[in-house]
Amino acid sequence: MKRCIPLFLLVTLLLSACVETEQSVEPIQPVSFYYRTIETDFTAQDGVIRAETRDLGQKRYSDKELFELYCQGPQSDGLTLPFSQDTELTSIVRRGGTLELKLTRSAYSPSEFDHSLAYACLAKTAFGLDGVYKVLIEVRTRGGALEDSVLLSENDILLYDSGEEQQKNQDVTLYYADEAGMLLLTEKRTVPSMNRQDLAQSAQLLLELLLSSPRSGGMQMALPPGTAILDDLSVENGICTVDFNDDFYANRPEAEQAEQLTLLSVVNTLCELDGIKQVQFYVQGKKLPVYVWLNLSEPWTMDSAPVGPIREELGEFAGTLCLPDSSGELLHRLTVRARARGITSREEALLSVLFSRAPQNGMAAPFSGATAPLSVTTSNHVCTVRLSEQTLPADRISREIAIRSIVATLCSLPEVDTVLLHDGTVFVSDAPLAPSDDWFYAPAGQDEPEA
Repeated sequence: MKRCIPLFLLVTLLLSACVETEQSVEPIQPVSFYYRTIETDFTAQDGVIRAETRDLGQKRYSDKELFELYCQGPQSDGLTLPFSQDTELTSIVRRGGTLELKLTRSAYSPSEFDHSLAYACLAKTAFGLDGVYKVLIEVRTRGGALEDSVLLSENDILLYDSGEEQQKNQDVTLYYADEAGMLLLTEKRTVPSMNRQDLAQSAQLLLELLLSSPRSGGMQMALPPGTAILDDLSVENGICTVDFNDDFYANRPEAEQAEQLTLLSVVNTLCELDGIKQVQFYVQGKKLPVYVWLNLSEPWTMDSAPVGPIREELGEFAGTLCLPDSSGELLHRLTVRARARGITSREEALLSVLFSRAPQNGMAAPFSGATAPLSVTTSNHVCTVRLSEQTLPADRISREIAIRSIVATLCSLPEVDTVLLHDGTVFVSDAPLAPSDDWFYAPAGQDEPEA
């Protein structure tokens, strides 16, 4: 019987090094830590690795702290750590929906079987964290030589042998719009196993599936009516080029929010494939520089921020980020999933997403790498935000767009009408600020795609 464990190199882990990470977050409760089973059974779903649940209470944990708890080992009988302790995790960073783990290890190299289990345990533990959709593991020797770099999604991990028939199939993930047209939702489909060596063919299959109606309730197609794929897709250096027919452009959505869902429906679906990191849009063989509002002159990357569903029981809500375009002068609106629990207000939660946002898909990031606000309070629909000194950019134009981004983002919440902003100990304005229509980008015409 064939053993269906992915053949990856071993990752061994010792969290004793200084680790780069993002600010603490409240984990989804309970947290699942995956460990290796002492007795291996390939015919059972939990016969190779098994989840051990931990209730961590209300404490806020960073990704580093969660993995430190994991590395203390299982509390249940029959489980063991999947790795030895000759390797250090030197960096753990989130970039969008990807958790990056960078490790160094000695020259010790266990069996290929152990390689597979260690990767699976680490990756499945990471996938249980809120907002993690992919895991990038980079392994170096203590001398600095790169040994391995692997990007994993949940579909890459198969832990037991379910028979020859299942081995002929695989699950894929499609991204559709929700019924309200606010966020993207995912739908799993089972398809005949695709040739991983032919990325273009696999991408073609995913797009053809995406052009069919969703099978799950509460979803709708995000692509415009009449959209069809023209020439075969091509993939080069991680960039997938997609050429659509005229209907994709002629029937493009009128609302910016719907435009984002249309584009990210395609991008997120294709970037689920290992080897595709970006998507470039064409129409009738011509590069598409702008769709309606958004800049498409450069390839787009996967964005998990607008992906639902909204889990209200976890304090999640749909919020709106107001981000500058690539020129850094006007704002776009991006609907995202944010999370407020315990003492964290919706205003704080939304600002946290804004401040951690990186430049992506034609939108700049005025606060990339900045610290979170010192305090955020709302009274009588006036939100008062106190920033630490030097949080706002020193350049006058950049400073102004950063202020507008904060004000417009907070005023997208129904409980906020105006914002009073402190830069250190100084008021940014004499009176609370409200957003203005001229802060936002508006399309300058409906030009045809460029040749």
